[in-house]
Amino acid sequence: MKAFTRSRISMLYVILIVVLLAFVSVSNYIASRNMESESNAIVKDSIPIATTTNSLLTDLINQETAIRGFELTTIEQYLEPYTAGRKQLEEDLDKIRTYDKKYPTLQLIMDTQAIPAITNLQKFYDSQLELVRAGKTDEAKARLASGKTMMDRYRIIHTSIEKAIEQITADAYTASLKAGQTSRMITMVGGIIALIAGGLSIFISLRANQAEEELRKSEETYRYMAESLETQNEEIIAQQEEQQVTLAKLSERERDLELISSYQEKLTGYVELKDFLKHTLPALLNSLAQDAALVVIERPSSADGNNLSYEVIHSIGYPKNHISQHQQELFGPAKRVFDEGTPIYHMRDVHGHEQGIHGGMLQACDQYIPLFDDKQKVIGFLLLTSYQSSLLHETNQRLTKGLVRQFGLAFYSQVMNDERLRQAANLAKLNDQLIAEKQLIEGQRDLIQNILESAHEGMMMCDSHGTILFSNHRMNRYFNLHERIGENLIACCHDISTETASFIGVATSIEALIEGSNSHLTQRFSFVFEDQPQYAELYATVVSADTEQKGYLFVFRDRTEEERVDEMKNEFISIVSHELRTPLASVLGFIEILLHRELSKDKQKKYMETIYKEAHRLSNLINDFLDLQRMESGRQLYHFSPINLISTAQEIAEQWQDKQNHRIIIHQQDEELWVRADADRMRQVFHNLISNAIKYSPGSDRIDIQLSADQGKIIVTIQDYGLGIPEEAHAQMFSKFFRVDNSDRRQIGGTGLGLAIVKEIVEGHHGQISYTSEMGKGTTFRVVFDQYQLSTMDNKIVIFEDDDDLAKLIQVALNKFNLPSIQIRSAEEGIIALSRCIGEPVLFIVDIHLEGAKTGWDFIADLSHHPVYYQTPVIVSTALDQPHDYHEKDIQKYLKKPFSMERLVQVAKHLLETKQSNAYVFHTQDKDSLSTTLQRKGIDIIEMKSNMDMIEVEIKKPQSDA
Repeated sequence: MKAFTRSRISMLYVILIVVLLAFVSVSNYIASRNMESESNAIVKDSIPIATTTNSLLTDLINQETAIRGFELTTIEQYLEPYTAGRKQLEEDLDKIRTYDKKYPTLQLIMDTQAIPAITNLQKFYDSQLELVRAGKTDEAKARLASGKTMMDRYRIIHTSIEKAIEQITADAYTASLKAGQTSRMITMVGGIIALIAGGLSIFISLRANQAEEELRKSEETYRYMAESLETQNEEIIAQQEEQQVTLAKLSERERDLELISSYQEKLTGYVELKDFLKHTLPALLNSLAQDAALVVIERPSSADGNNLSYEVIHSIGYPKNHISQHQQELFGPAKRVFDEGTPIYHMRDVHGHEQGIHGGMLQACDQYIPLFDDKQKVIGFLLLTSYQSSLLHETNQRLTKGLVRQFGLAFYSQVMNDERLRQAANLAKLNDQLIAEKQLIEGQRDLIQNILESAHEGMMMCDSHGTILFSNHRMNRYFNLHERIGENLIACCHDISTETASFIGVATSIEALIEGSNSHLTQRFSFVFEDQPQYAELYATVVSADTEQKGYLFVFRDRTEEERVDEMKNEFISIVSHELRTPLASVLGFIEILLHRELSKDKQKKYMETIYKEAHRLSNLINDFLDLQRMESGRQLYHFSPINLISTAQEIAEQWQDKQNHRIIIHQQDEELWVRADADRMRQVFHNLISNAIKYSPGSDRIDIQLSADQGKIIVTIQDYGLGIPEEAHAQMFSKFFRVDNSDRRQIGGTGLGLAIVKEIVEGHHGQISYTSEMGKGTTFRVVFDQYQLSTMDNKIVIFEDDDDLAKLIQVALNKFNLPSIQIRSAEEGIIALSRCIGEPVLFIVDIHLEGAKTGWDFIADLSHHPVYYQTPVIVSTALDQPHDYHEKDIQKYLKKPFSMERLVQVAKHLLETKQSNAYVFHTQDKDSLSTTLQRKGIDIIEMKSNMDMIEVEIKKPQSDA
């Protein structure tokens, strides 16, 4: 090894210094390049990627806003943001594709999620645009929800992209930190080496004095290099601070983008303008960092639109009393913004409540921004106020201009939507009014149509020229004018007159009326319809004589029934005259003989019998008139009770037996056939039918009466073997005063009322009457009634009550005795059931006034004389204080039962427990009147006791052979 000479040591010292300086320089250069590359990665990659992805979202939002504006207004001007956004979207996608290979994670999200979602949105916007342009606005609006869903999905994807960019930024930032650490490490190593070199320098300076000057020079060189290294370190620190500022700006930009995105989301989807302003103005203030805002709109203040007023439709952030809602005139910046149509900025001092609680707000900057309609006419302005600064940065101005432009488009769309809603509401209201008026007109038309169609007269209308306009069904029925609507009436009348000769005069009169020769028309004529003679009257009325709608209303009145009634009336007068005069002439003639001649007693008796018979004939005739009148007026009163039709038929047949050589033969299979009917009226039915059978079978000697029961119905047939009824008379057999008119019947008397009375009585009993007849062989009348089952009283509580509801109430109250009960509606049925009773009844509850002709007193009298059941307890209920003064229909007006159901049960229980006593129980009333009534009914009284609201009457036991 060579010895260390001073020169070699100096040389070694120089070499070490140079190597040290080179190492430090290279390390600093490497560290600075590493820091610079990592910082560039943040600035050149992360920031542009974040900006580009945010631009993608902004592009899509602009397209969506433009599409929605176009959907609401169908104005092509609103598609400008859509076209610009679509073009910008393609540029942003191309820009972001340049980073695909460098950032695989970002490429994966873009290829698998973002680009498909953007493609779907583009297709959706294109389809919406096509629908709106095709006029299918409602279908496009119906698809808004799916578009919003697709946009929400892209926002989720956008969030994923932002997270990937944040990761890329974080990785770059971490790499930058690592580069800084590496630089510090290299510097520290260089420092250590420098210390070592210093030590070696000291060591070498002690060993080699000769190299001091060179070493001193090397030290100066090293000092210079150290200063250079320190300068480079300061530059690196400055770069780090700049990077931190850049990150802060990125965070602030991200926050601004979130505010803008939130604001843009709130620009659509509102039904009413007030909701739109309530949600969008706060979002706009947050996005622009403004403090207050208001919207003023111009409105016409008069109907003609010449006078205008200005209304603050919404405000936020101002003191409560600071804003006047209505202004008739504007001035200053507010006036200028309407006149010039450009934004105006105005600085002003702040006073009053606007200075805030702390009074720290001294100046305000107002931005007056015009709001335009689709024709670029100013319809109002947006006023934004800031109390924070008096100057606006250029960036804020651009942002304000863009956001406010979006607000203006959405605001006008919402104004138009509100206007359409108001118009739709007005149209709906008008439509409802039109529908109501239409329904009213249709109802009136239908009513008039129904009135005209339901009228008994035929109606036809023509105009002033004779053209037929209308014909109702009655006119059509006779002349088929509905087939000739629109034809000339005069021609139609001449056609009718060719078939109906009597119509010639009518046709001539109608022609004269239409031509103006006659001023009115009233004419009668006859014609044949369906082989039957018809009588009619035609008269015409001028309609709307003083208007252009002048016409003629022809009314065709069918007088056939009047003619028939007149004919019947004449016939009736003839019949009545004959029927009344004949017996009256006999009566007067025989009375005159009795008055003016001396006759033997036998002749006097014979004449008196004739007078009696004719007077009786007159009485029956008058009674028939009165009966039919009562029945037709509904005043006929029937006393319903069970009647054995067999015994009634036998009774009436016995009265007619062998009269005019006729035998009445009754055919029956049962001993009893019961119906619920009025006994007197049933006799009248049999009398009239048997009388008719005898009168109209003069050549026969028998009448057959058949009575039978079948499936709950009782059928009565009365058959004669006489003249029979002609076919043409069948439809009028039961009409009043109708009598078959032919040579065989002219000598048969009668008024033609008998069958009409029979029909009224049968139908009043809910029955049916019919007949069959054959000319020359006779007639059979058939009457059908409901069969009635008699009640049985055996071992039951019997309630005499014709009020069904009250009877059911009493039955329910007496159910506690666990005894069967029945309701009987008439005293007649009770008397019959009592005579047929086998088991002893338990208790009678008797209402005095019942359905039949007899009263409860009649049943009580019959019961008191019964040899076996006279001791059966009886509770009598009545609504009157004086039972003998009671009138039949009063019970329908009031029913005053003086006892409650509990009281009734108590009395019934007491009577059942003391059944051996002969006692009746009545409600409290006049004892003398009650005693008189009972004695009149044949009931002997032993004692009368008053007990609360009852009178207990003990009677004498009747004498009986049993």
